[in-house]
Amino acid sequence: MVGAILDRRCGTGGLAVGWKWCGTRVADEREQHPLLPSGGGEVGVLPAFAVRAPAMRPVGGAYREVVTDPAPRPADAVTARTWLAMFLLGMCALVGLYSTQPVLASIARWAAVPEAQAAWTVGATTLGVAAMAPIAGAVSDRVGRKRVILGAITVLLVATALCATAGSFGALLAFRFLQGLATPFVFAVAVAFIGDEFSGATAGRLNAVYVAGTAFGGFAGRLLPGLAADASHDWRASFLPLDVLLAAALTATLLWLPRETRFVPSPSFGAGLRGVGAHLRDPRLLATCAVGAALLFQQVASFTFVSLHLQRPPLQLTPVQVGLVFVVFLVPTLVTPQVGRAVARFGRARTFAAAATLGAAGMLLTLVPSVPAVVAGLACSCVAVFAGQACATGFLGTHARTHRSAAVGLYLTAYYLGGTVGGVVPAPLYAAAGWRAVVLLIVPVIATAAVVGAIAWRRTVGGAFLR
Repeated sequence: MVGAILDRRCGTGGLAVGWKWCGTRVADEREQHPLLPSGGGEVGVLPAFAVRAPAMRPVGGAYREVVTDPAPRPADAVTARTWLAMFLLGMCALVGLYSTQPVLASIARWAAVPEAQAAWTVGATTLGVAAMAPIAGAVSDRVGRKRVILGAITVLLVATALCATAGSFGALLAFRFLQGLATPFVFAVAVAFIGDEFSGATAGRLNAVYVAGTAFGGFAGRLLPGLAADASHDWRASFLPLDVLLAAALTATLLWLPRETRFVPSPSFGAGLRGVGAHLRDPRLLATCAVGAALLFQQVASFTFVSLHLQRPPLQLTPVQVGLVFVVFLVPTLVTPQVGRAVARFGRARTFAAAATLGAAGMLLTLVPSVPAVVAGLACSCVAVFAGQACATGFLGTHARTHRSAAVGLYLTAYYLGGTVGGVVPAPLYAAAGWRAVVLLIVPVIATAAVVGAIAWRRTVGGAFLR
């Protein structure tokens, strides 16, 4: 990318006299100037047109033109097919991770293992995501975005088909782990692609559509496998609708995702890994990772233990009725695309604070001993989680000037570790005091995340907080 600044003087480094554009090429990084407003949603980053003009630099006693990189694509250059491709990419990120939840009992009977052990078919995928996320970013920073995404979806297709043919419980776990290993190469790289190729409100809206796709994937990845297994009376059939969705996403990505024009490869794979180390020294990025961990903690803890709560008195729903509760995942699918507009209008920190407030209120609403109240509360919490996810990943795309996908990979590791904790830590509390104890654990986690996000995501000029 090219950083360019305006100045009234000719200083060192090639600034031209008068109000003229001066530039210098910086690999994968836009230079910042503390006095200029942002044209791309972050204070201090030059507007898009600033990087389009040729720059004049003194070379050998004479000014010569420096060729600049293309500007981010404007909003009117984003076609409907691109929006759909980004939505389907988001779907890929979640559609297979929790797909065995509706068929755990059937898998346990087939494998002759306890249901608690069958739950490792979920843990294997999240463990694979957490293990591979930082490496996925480094690979993408070296190889490129679109080709890595296409390869990852292909691996997901094959691994999902292998799950349906597994001959033993160990083989099933291995194939599920492979699904988890491939997933970060979609999630981390897609967010980095948006940050590379688009800017400002357009990038925010695309990111929100992408996160809406993850919400749809969370819904479809739970409902469709259950329906397929119920219709065929065979848990293996649960993987078939997932492969259909993955094939659609692969086709859309191949045909409709734009070709990269602004990607600057890292000099080596090792440089990408060193980029992860640099991100570990960025307090605002680490704070964003903490927010992500809290978000999936909230999601996993709430939906895991509310499923048990709904089957106990006084609610006493059947397992099939509990499965239908996952329809609430459709609500953030519709709402999340509006988060980008809210961020552009009110700011990221304020938007996230509103989402956190909604999530906490939703969790408290689930304490009412009524099925409609519990479902409404879960819907609010689900919307809050995906809105928070849109805020967090959107911040990563604009804040991480170098090694973007490595930054998202680091975020993913924290995110899924938070989900793992959310599935384990509340268990003794639920056993001792029921659903109320779980809610009283989740609400402070939400509040803490809201405070961390408010501090980390305030815009700055020259290191000073604006809000």
